[in-house]
Amino acid sequence: MLVLAAALLGTPALADDGLATGATSRYVLDDKATVVKVDVTLELRNTTPDRGNSYFFYNYFQVPVPAGAQKVRATSGGSTLKVRLSDTKDPSTALARISFPDLRYGRSRTIRLTYTVPGEKPRSADSTRVGPGYATFTVNGFGDPGRNTVQVVAPTSMTFDATSDDFSASEKGATTTHTVRSSDADGFWAVVSLRDPANSQKATVDLPGTSLELHGYRDDGRWTEFVAEQVTAGLPELERLIGTSWPGGLERIREDASPAVQGYDGWFDPGDNEIVIGEDLDADLIFHELSHAWVSSERFSERWVYEGLAQVLAERTVKATGGKLVSHPKASRKDRDAVALNEWGGSPSAPIDDVDSYAYPAAYAATKALVADLDDAQLAAVVSAGIRGESAYDPAGTRDSAGVLTSWARWLDILETRGGVKDAAAVFQTWALTADQRAQLAPRATARTAYAAVDAGDGDWLPPEGLRDAMTRWDFDRAAAVTEQVAELGPAVEQVQDAAAQGDLPVPEAVRETYEKAEEDEQYAALASSLPEAARAISAVGAAVDDAATDRDPVSALGASVLGVQDSAAEAVALLEEGKLDAAVTAAETASGRADRSLLVGLAGPLLAALGLLGAVLVTRHALRRRSSAGIPVDGGPLDATLVSMSATPASSQTQPASLSGHRTPQELEAFLPVLLAAPRDVGTLDLVVRRPAAGVREVLDEGELDLVVGLVGDTWAERGSSRSADGGPHPDMQLNVMSSRMVGFLAGDPDRRALAGDQLYLDLDLSHENLPAGSRLTIGDPAERGAVIEVTEQPHTGCAKFIDRFGAEAMRFVNGSVGRPLRLRGLNARVVVPGRVRPGDAVTVTRP
Repeated sequence: MLVLAAALLGTPALADDGLATGATSRYVLDDKATVVKVDVTLELRNTTPDRGNSYFFYNYFQVPVPAGAQKVRATSGGSTLKVRLSDTKDPSTALARISFPDLRYGRSRTIRLTYTVPGEKPRSADSTRVGPGYATFTVNGFGDPGRNTVQVVAPTSMTFDATSDDFSASEKGATTTHTVRSSDADGFWAVVSLRDPANSQKATVDLPGTSLELHGYRDDGRWTEFVAEQVTAGLPELERLIGTSWPGGLERIREDASPAVQGYDGWFDPGDNEIVIGEDLDADLIFHELSHAWVSSERFSERWVYEGLAQVLAERTVKATGGKLVSHPKASRKDRDAVALNEWGGSPSAPIDDVDSYAYPAAYAATKALVADLDDAQLAAVVSAGIRGESAYDPAGTRDSAGVLTSWARWLDILETRGGVKDAAAVFQTWALTADQRAQLAPRATARTAYAAVDAGDGDWLPPEGLRDAMTRWDFDRAAAVTEQVAELGPAVEQVQDAAAQGDLPVPEAVRETYEKAEEDEQYAALASSLPEAARAISAVGAAVDDAATDRDPVSALGASVLGVQDSAAEAVALLEEGKLDAAVTAAETASGRADRSLLVGLAGPLLAALGLLGAVLVTRHALRRRSSAGIPVDGGPLDATLVSMSATPASSQTQPASLSGHRTPQELEAFLPVLLAAPRDVGTLDLVVRRPAAGVREVLDEGELDLVVGLVGDTWAERGSSRSADGGPHPDMQLNVMSSRMVGFLAGDPDRRALAGDQLYLDLDLSHENLPAGSRLTIGDPAERGAVIEVTEQPHTGCAKFIDRFGAEAMRFVNGSVGRPLRLRGLNARVVVPGRVRPGDAVTVTRP
């Protein structure tokens, strides 16, 4: 007789192999004992018929169990069966071989297998975890299709995640049972993760302007300590690399295996305001998820853009904090699962495994290639522009009033225009673009070349808004039409700019706006005549300012003062600034005409004064005679005293201007230049804090509060519109006006007049472009004691008519001229990046980009 024995591993579809199998696997988490109790019922039936003298039988059955399984026991019919455990190549899995008497054809056997799973410590090679408030383990179903049930029973307070979406949940009392009834021919296998968010080891990380909670496993203090260290060191670096302050929207970082169950290392969940990561001590992962507070689907349209940026930012932060860089999987466009990255969708809540496995490393490879040659400051400039949804063709800091997301097209424009990335289009073409999108690159290149010619022709002005808008929308036909109309305006723009430079005057904002905000064909046509008219008006006002500032002999100076030449010139400048060109020309001609007559009036003045004095003396003597005849004594003393008081002039002090106008002379300003150049470069002092609660009102403060939204609290910046902002509202990069305290102190003479300059912060610090390039940060006071940080912006700060009225035309020429502008003697614009309190006497520390 031939006897054939068969021993089968617990795999599905065994009925086809001669053994029908039904299975119910029940996994019960005992959260108090921190173990999983497993109870598996197997129903085996031999369906292989005997064949003559041959018959088949089964005498053991193998099932996978966690490697750390304890109290493994198998019974059948009231008898204990022998169970032998053996290792596998997977450190988390062992095989349990259950032996039983021969099971011949037509016979059945029910086996009950029980064991407990205690789990391993965090970061053990065995991935099974069972601890206070958490558990991660595999579950298996060994039955044939339709006869395979898996149940996971856990406290209702615990969240449930699994690699399978087939579980259904039912609650009973304080527990929830998650059940799968599988009809899969391949059986059932899944990893489940259970987590009680309330059962955590909690800690708080306090940082300037924010605090975060850490929720770690109760038995994993090392994770909490490590994450706290990384957040403390890394968050300021991320702010620096991204170029914007922490945006908020995050309350906690939680230790949980759920992302791993879904196929991810971690995720940022804006819905629950939390980051969820596993137990690994991975600084790169922490910084990647933190960066999603800035770069996410709420800011960028394409997933590859924000995922690629997150990884590049994480890598640079690891390097900046002295951490260990980790290697990343490689990607190739020739990979089997390769797609154009612009077609990559999905999210951590809906993974597409095959595509994701390609797209994540591909997004990193593409982004790294795009920004590889950008230093940290350049990276911050392009990333912050993308976050704000800016158009590459608008000034940095200008937000799109429509609040649009940054699309791949905008991102490409920003990289090339703001970042100077020359091969950006080629990188996009290799990794991201579809065939239709690649076809747009050629007309784009033609349009950008034409745009660059217009931009070069209008100097430091922006091309008209209509052209910028067409370029932003990738409407290259419209861009070509507008370019044809505005290309010939370049010489007229240059004429305006040259007139302003020759007169040391800023171009009136109204004139510049007329050009930069033009967006209709009629507006482009009108500029052909309005720009030359503006140039003529600026030249006339510049001549008037020159006439008012001319160094005169005492007689002419007296005449100019009597005629109000300075006042007329200031009026001309004010009218010019308001865009009232005809009125400005009239006022300028008046000022110049009066300047021409200043000598004649100066000569006539003393003669008229002498005649008036002589008349007064005669009248006085006549009155004295009448008094004498009335018995009043005649005494020459009072008369002598009157004459002395009329002729005496106060001596000039060291703090007061020596000119008759009360303003500094060119010689005084030039002599003071060495004092200005000696200002500290790295650590200065805040000397004065002034807010403007209303027009024309100044309040000198002992303490000011700098706020991210309103700037200096109590100041009217947030209520003031700006022609430089896209929507006409307050410009975000002009929150604060900052001026040299040395310059304003010298111009004012009297310390009480310093606030008239109209700035909010006055610093004893070198404010020059060389010392403080745009992006430089000034830490005022001690951050640990709620000091503030402000950032220098690119927006220029120039003098105005009020500045002339208060400090003189020569002062405006000095601060806005070839010497003063590079030194920023009129001041600079800044924005708040870290809120806090500031006080006169606070140290001001420079951090350059």
